Amino acid sequence: MAATYDFTPANGGANAVGTLETTGAVAMYLISLDSASDGTDDAPIDLRAVDAVHGSVYDLILRELQPIMAHAINDGTGVMSVLVDSHANDAASIKARLVAQDGIGTDTTVQAAASFAVTA
Repeated sequence: MAATYDFTPANGGANAVGTLETTGAVAMYLISLDSASDGTDDAPIDLRAVDAVHGSVYDLILRELQPIMAHAINDGTGVMSVLVDSHANDAASIKARLVAQDGIGTDTTVQAAASFAVTA
């Protein structure tokens, strides 16, 4: 049965399954951290190095980006996701801020997220 409204919903009412929806000023990005700047994209940063220690690479990234939420995969791929304020951040500005950090190379990629998943 289709839902009908006598008014236009606040979020537009044209939401589609399989798309990333938001009613707030937030954006999500998938980041692949690389230590190289040679175009090879073959030197991922292992965020587990010095993990949970003040001043770790992960800690410095979180302090720089100030995400609303963040998650780094617990492996050596250097892949992490962030949820940030969309007014102050875009993929290019996030990458520039990351590359300015010591040890993070220009082969780092930042892509707008198309979806997300939550696990318990």
